[in-house]
Amino acid sequence: MATSTTSSVPVGSTGAGGGNTLRITGLNTGLDIDAMVEKMLTADQTKVDQAKQAQQLIKWRQEAYQSIITDVKELQSTYFDITNSTNYLLSSNSYNNMTANSSDAAIVSGKASSTAVAGTYKIKVIQLASSATVESTSKVQTTDGKDALSSTKLNDLGINSGSISISLTYNDGNSTEDKIASVNFSVTSSSTIQDLADAIKNQTGGVVTAKFNEITGKFSIQTAATGEKSTIKIDGTLSSDLSKLGITSSDMNVVKNGKDAQVQIKEPGSSSYSDTLTKSSNNFTVNGVTYNLVDVTSDDNAVSISVTQDTSKVHDLISSFIDKYNNLVGEIQDKLNEKKDYDYKPLTDSQKEEMSDTDITNWENKAKQGILRNDDNLQQLLNDLTSAFNTPVVDSSGKSISSFYFGSIGSNALGIDTSDDYSQGAKLSITDDQQFTDIITNHIDDIMKLFTTISDSTDAATKFNESGIFERINQIINNNVGVIGTTLNSGTLTKYANLQDDYSVTGGSGTGTLPDQIYQKQLLINTLTERMNADQTKYYNQFTQLEVAMEQLNAQQSTLSLYLG
Repeated sequence: MATSTTSSVPVGSTGAGGGNTLRITGLNTGLDIDAMVEKMLTADQTKVDQAKQAQQLIKWRQEAYQSIITDVKELQSTYFDITNSTNYLLSSNSYNNMTANSSDAAIVSGKASSTAVAGTYKIKVIQLASSATVESTSKVQTTDGKDALSSTKLNDLGINSGSISISLTYNDGNSTEDKIASVNFSVTSSSTIQDLADAIKNQTGGVVTAKFNEITGKFSIQTAATGEKSTIKIDGTLSSDLSKLGITSSDMNVVKNGKDAQVQIKEPGSSSYSDTLTKSSNNFTVNGVTYNLVDVTSDDNAVSISVTQDTSKVHDLISSFIDKYNNLVGEIQDKLNEKKDYDYKPLTDSQKEEMSDTDITNWENKAKQGILRNDDNLQQLLNDLTSAFNTPVVDSSGKSISSFYFGSIGSNALGIDTSDDYSQGAKLSITDDQQFTDIITNHIDDIMKLFTTISDSTDAATKFNESGIFERINQIINNNVGVIGTTLNSGTLTKYANLQDDYSVTGGSGTGTLPDQIYQKQLLINTLTERMNADQTKYYNQFTQLEVAMEQLNAQQSTLSLYLG
């Protein structure tokens, strides 16, 4: 007697639709049920595969965007980061083509701006600028006769009171009225002379300081500002605490003045030194040269400051920017022009199973080509960059701020232009290196205005027209990838590539960013997969019913055979 069974054992995943049971079927009919179900699910599987392929294309598009964003931010961090002083294109210091060298920097050092005249400057330092100072008249010593140090405890000087109070009247030289400050310092067993000095500085906001000179052994209180107009006075009567710090009654209620620096300067082309100049600080600028006084000159000797012009610094900075900028523009332009081969689509899981890793990589590289072809956001970025260079920089009245023009021809040409080859996008080139070098040499101020001018207008179009070329590029980059130091932001490229707005159940509430599109495709994949699983269960149930019917028929035939036999 023939027998047959149909069973369903939950042991894992099998079947074309990926169900969660292992089915043993076809014993009564002799049919390959799994193969038949797999074929019946072909339409469902095709829909799932197509949705996965569409999602993979979006993911590749996202990866391509992220790669470009990384390169844009690298250009941004190299040339538009204020902390990178070497290459910061928006700083006037980057366009200073003058250098200064001192014959004796231990006495006077110098720094030249772009307005300085090249040549040799000579300077005599008659007197240094100094602070208004009250200083102890004798060495500070401990109660046992030892010389004090800044780390000496106040108790060792015999200062054991609960607090030290000092009333000060001072002027930093910039005010018409004197100011009064009160210092109250609580003395503990561990308090030192340095602790008191720190308290004086902190409680006056740094405009008055104090120090202990371990070489002279004297304690002093002085203004932070230098110059003759700086004043300081200790008010009140002499306390025992101050006397133990070397302050005497003759120092009380007496206005002490600072001193101005006194110098004589001989500039290039001059046959004699200037009259004595007085300056309130030891660091000052005269005719584009900044002097830093360290000591006085002796025996009527002078320090020489040699100022020379160096155009290579500015030339090389702008040239290096053009190279890096062109690399970025070339990368974007290539992606915009790259043709897509529609014969290469993302591989399905079943296709990958039949291929080697190398074949998969080669196939996917071909499938990724043209993924950003004619992308609107990237094309707009290149258009904006081109406009940044080709739009004249004007002032509030609409008049050009520079006598030199980007991309022009003739005597007022800058020597730099955008490519006239449309396929090259917004690439730049130095069309006349000698012309460009001559302008850096003789008209650096025009270069600075043309590149770095900042507009205070709140109107976007006006702000763009009144901004220098590099300031425009900085703003364009910020608009596309965000300001330096941010990763998730509202920049056009960053938001489109990285920010997901849609978290709805239906996938219809987003703004169309790539993460939104990936999410929406995932919802579709989930729906199609659930539908395919339902169809798989339905088909297996139908074949199970067929198996049961065949089993009943076989049983009837077996019984009939017994009776007839």
